[in-house]
Amino acid sequence: MITVNRRAYLEDTTPEAIFATLSDPDGIAELLPRMQRVELLDRDDLQGRARLVTYMGLGGIFGTIRCEGDLTWIEPREILFKVRSPVALETRWTLSTAVNGTSIQAAMSLDLAPMLGPMAAFVPVQQVAEILGGELDTALKLIANKMRESGLLERAAAA
Repeated sequence: MITVNRRAYLEDTTPEAIFATLSDPDGIAELLPRMQRVELLDRDDLQGRARLVTYMGLGGIFGTIRCEGDLTWIEPREILFKVRSPVALETRWTLSTAVNGTSIQAAMSLDLAPMLGPMAAFVPVQQVAEILGGELDTALKLIANKMRESGLLERAAAA
């Protein structure tokens, strides 16, 4: 299992505003660089869960892969997306009120064994962790930009 964590602080905004940005099914593909599109299969707002299909561009021999997964949320504090096949992937966004703003914790875990089998042992873990970390860094910057563009954020600082 490869896991990366990132933190950011967005000044002059609320967890509710960031949650709205992260939970927008039409806009989420814009926040994750490899995500090409998202399809909503089913949504239950009362239960705080949805079923999604994402199409991720991995490049190389993998091309674009279709990932079906479960999205759960606790508004406005947490969003969790879990995929089991073809790769085990979990992305968690945790939002909390901070002094004059919002703290964001982002975590991504990836298990390549379901897709690669025994070949997963030969994957360069550090390089994959750097790629995942870069994805989260980019997403955090794009969230700050989106909040700024919508007038919901004046300043942002990544921690």
